[in-house]
Amino acid sequence: MGYPSQPHDPYGQQPPQQPYGSGPQYPQQSYGSGPQHPTQYGYGYQQPPPPKRSNIGLILVLAIGIPLILLGGCGAVVLIVGDSTRDSVVTEADSPNAVMPSKQPSSAPPKKAEPSTATVGGSISLEGFEGLKMSVTLTKLVDPATGGQYTSVKSGYRLVAVQLTLKNVGSTVYSDSPTNGAFLIDADDQQYQTSFQDVQEGQGFGGQATINAGDSRKGVIVFEVPKSAKLAKFQFALNSGFADQKGEWTLS
Repeated sequence: MGYPSQPHDPYGQQPPQQPYGSGPQYPQQSYGSGPQHPTQYGYGYQQPPPPKRSNIGLILVLAIGIPLILLGGCGAVVLIVGDSTRDSVVTEADSPNAVMPSKQPSSAPPKKAEPSTATVGGSISLEGFEGLKMSVTLTKLVDPATGGQYTSVKSGYRLVAVQLTLKNVGSTVYSDSPTNGAFLIDADDQQYQTSFQDVQEGQGFGGQATINAGDSRKGVIVFEVPKSAKLAKFQFALNSGFADQKGEWTLS
């Protein structure tokens, strides 16, 4: 049994003969008949296709970037909302010498108490520390006063006695020496402190006086002043003279 006759090549050559069953037939292409097909490597082997591009990087960027963008947007919303609750601020630049206004006090501080005035025989209500309140009356002025048995007056000086009545009109106990807050002032504004001399025109407070609420005490306070001094005012204050309010009695 022979092989069938093969068609002749246009150039008079015959293609090689292959026995039946010897392997796959590969197509032959005539010279100049068109584009060449990829070359076959070995029996049944084809050139591998180009590798596919990986999308892992893009997936990671999207997986990380999108949450960050969302978090940033939420943060901006929180800042805007928080800013809306703040007080408005001045955006204009302050001048170098600009002074910020201070907060005004709710109420003005209490003014210092001015001296209350009266004449001989008059009463003045005086206030001291911790609710102390006393009614002070200058009941009598003795000028000149007569010294006691053991009294010794300096040459050129005379004794003056001021009789006071102290009444506790508050709720705090008065416990003080009345002589500590008493002063005598002459027409030349010269001030005199008390003296520990005794006079025949009245009894002193004995140094310390304790007066309960509603009670009263009477006594004289003695001064030693020049014979030529013309007396003008008597001044008295509670808490040994440290209380803010002062009482003044006109003597002439």
